[in-house]
Amino acid sequence: MHKMMKYRVPSGSKKGRTFSYMMFFYCFAMALIAPVLPNYFKNITGSEEYVGFLFSITALVAMLSGFVVSRVLHKISRFRLLYSGILGMAMVFLVYYFARWSGILILAQILKGFSVASLFVVIPLMVRDYTDEKSLSQEEGIYYWYINLAWILGPLTGGVLTYLLWDNAVFLFSAAVMFFAVWFLGHKNIIDVSRIKNEERSSLVKNFKRFFSNIYFLKAYLVDLGLNVWWSVATMVVPLYLVANGFSELFVGFVMGAKLIPLLLLEKRVGNHVKDGFLGINIRRGFAIMVTAMAALAIVDNVYFSIAMFFCVSTGAAFIEPVKETYLFKHMRKDQEDELFPIYSTARQVGFLIGPVTAGFAIVELGYTGLYLLMACSLLPMVLIGHLIYKE
Repeated sequence: MHKMMKYRVPSGSKKGRTFSYMMFFYCFAMALIAPVLPNYFKNITGSEEYVGFLFSITALVAMLSGFVVSRVLHKISRFRLLYSGILGMAMVFLVYYFARWSGILILAQILKGFSVASLFVVIPLMVRDYTDEKSLSQEEGIYYWYINLAWILGPLTGGVLTYLLWDNAVFLFSAAVMFFAVWFLGHKNIIDVSRIKNEERSSLVKNFKRFFSNIYFLKAYLVDLGLNVWWSVATMVVPLYLVANGFSELFVGFVMGAKLIPLLLLEKRVGNHVKDGFLGINIRRGFAIMVTAMAALAIVDNVYFSIAMFFCVSTGAAFIEPVKETYLFKHMRKDQEDELFPIYSTARQVGFLIGPVTAGFAIVELGYTGLYLLMACSLLPMVLIGHLIYKE
């Protein structure tokens, strides 16, 4: 026996936009603390390597939790999972505010991993569930536009709050944003279209084989993985690099926000106008720009030049983000989503697991120049993957 709520998304539906707003709230709360969090961790733990370790704990827990979410996604309302993820993040921000030793931070990072897994599996699916097929590509572009708007406004606001108040004040503001998101969603009149079924599901091992034996899913996974390796490195390294060069958290917030302006300007346009034949071209072009800029970072050791190259890397990412999930959903049927999309979502967590650990080790052993060269070499194969997608 199972319960099925039948609901057809109407043509031109904008209900999916609500869940783009929910991702905006989450990203804005995270971006508020971005200028201070790496150095806050460093002050408590005493080393860049331990900072990388703390960031990676969240990614590891989120990756494992993603598998759990995939097993219960058909049994639990997606709204319930969404609420649990939002409230979990609010608790994490409050723990950050009061934490003074590493053990508490580890517990907070574990809770954060569970919450992130729920949000990053459920929200993209709800955007798709509440958007008609004709508008999906456009809504994907808008979805990422809101994410990048949050990551522009958040660090700027966080830097100003830190300058005007005190370092830890941003954690309270981030918690308040999460509580506001709960209120906002609760006041939206949206029909729950979750499909709750009590039935046998394929084993996790079988789902992994199904996913990674599909060449289209594999290419989509690698594209998302490559992009998220860089985002995880940038989130940790840019604040550490700028503070090490004598800049304040206020300036760090300005740079972290401003460097994403290219994404805000380009992603919506890319999402609106992308055609099937342009998916691969955009991915190839985006990674080529990112690799070139990272190589330049490794060659020229100048902090102001490095800031300019951070802008260039973001420009490359703007060609990739709005099309990567469009490419996945082009090949993934709706009846495969519950079992296979959570596996795809682990690409982000694997990227955020690999990136901080690698970055922490590379900074200590090779310096920032060595890190940038390593990143350029790591993302070079992604250019080829974009070319293969174009040739399909």
